Amino acid sequence: MIKRILDPEEFKIVVSDIFELHAYDLEHWAHYYIRHNKESVIENFANKHLLYWKVFVWANHNGDKWDAVILFIEDHNPMFGAKMFTEHIWLSKNPKVGYKLLTTALKFAKEKEFEVVSMGAVEKHPNSDKVKEFYNKLGFKKDSETYIAKL
Repeated sequence: MIKRILDPEEFKIVVSDIFELHAYDLEHWAHYYIRHNKESVIENFANKHLLYWKVFVWANHNGDKWDAVILFIEDHNPMFGAKMFTEHIWLSKNPKVGYKLLTTALKFAKEKEFEVVSMGAVEKHPNSDKVKEFYNKLGFKKDSETYIAKL
């Protein structure tokens, strides 16, 4: 069952379940030098006002646990002067559920009159080429690449 997460306590449970289920992916296929940090995600997003107005989260509950999640942030990009819907987290082991999460989020973005949606793909992940092909099929265009270095 896909549900929009608005309650901070429920958000904490979603994050805990997701980090437990996707521990290998988050550890091994994350960015080169930095890893997703469960405590930081909870600390920065588990706020009822943020979850309602600026941080948009949908998760899938499989009857036992939360097993998939997608998280977008509203971004008023000053360089483009546009209201952007920016993806930060999208994890699902089931492609059908992952697609349902995405279509639910994009429908919401259209209803809320976002102008642009921004999606990413972690280069190091073994499915990154498939994700990029999927984005192309949906009509997304590659805009930029990001490079990181450890200081």
